[in-house]
Amino acid sequence: MRRVLKKRTAKPGTGPAHDIVLSQNAGSAEAFRAIATELLRLTAAQQPKVRRRDPTGVHQMRIALRRMRAAISVFGELIEGRDTQRLKRELKWLAGRLAPARDLHLLEVKIKSTQLGTGSPAFLKRLGSDRGAAFASASATVELQRFRKLMSDLQRWIDAGEWTRGANGAERPSAAEFGQQVLARRARKLNKRLEKLEQLDDEERHQVRIAAKKLNYAIGFFESLFDGRTGKRLERFRKHLKKLLDALGALNDVAVHRKLAGKFSRRATAKLDPDAARQLADLDDVEIRQQMKAAAKAAAKLAEDPLFGD
Repeated sequence: MRRVLKKRTAKPGTGPAHDIVLSQNAGSAEAFRAIATELLRLTAAQQPKVRRRDPTGVHQMRIALRRMRAAISVFGELIEGRDTQRLKRELKWLAGRLAPARDLHLLEVKIKSTQLGTGSPAFLKRLGSDRGAAFASASATVELQRFRKLMSDLQRWIDAGEWTRGANGAERPSAAEFGQQVLARRARKLNKRLEKLEQLDDEERHQVRIAAKKLNYAIGFFESLFDGRTGKRLERFRKHLKKLLDALGALNDVAVHRKLAGKFSRRATAKLDPDAARQLADLDDVEIRQQMKAAAKAAAKLAEDPLFGD
């Protein structure tokens, strides 16, 4: 079997590389197997850190899970089946078990870094307690038989799942052909949704962010297959896309933190100090204005500089 996945070496001090480098002659099915295998490895590698309640480990496992779910979505037409649907549900379950720890950790960091909690010890105590419980839950999750079964089921599915028997390699497109079709289609759909960006509410904007993330991950899956002028266009498009994601991510953090802070404030014994609450709201309003401006600018760049010149 020819080598499909090439490891991209990270520069010293930069941490692990996040993109996958495929062989130029990879078929689409071979590419999916290589991508999914690497993402499963990245997920499993974070188990010790999640077990130790390390925020970085929780964050990196969530990223690996999002990328795995994105890969399943991107290759959906090639790998559809009952096992695929079941594993998608299990991956969503695992991601959901990790989410509270990450969200509460970021809220605590935000409040402490802006020194808004000095007059609200009850609020900080409650936040710290809930954060600790969320990390304990995440730690317990990776010790469950359900987690271990998911990891082993994913490996078996990647190696010899029902999707591998769906069609022979000759009937499937090359990874490059498949990748170009997928990326162009998703980019067009995203640009259409971005035309109404400023009219969207928090949830609608979050859905656009999910679509943009999936496109960004998909570019990471296929980017190594394109060079020359096409590769440069792709690189330029992804640069604009990352700026959009930075802005949408900051806006989503504000929405999530406001929701969590409101939840705490409804508890009589754990309210955020009124002055601190006002300061936090003012900072959020400034952040929203700045990030909406940045998102709109990035969206305009994406529209002006389309993928593959289409």
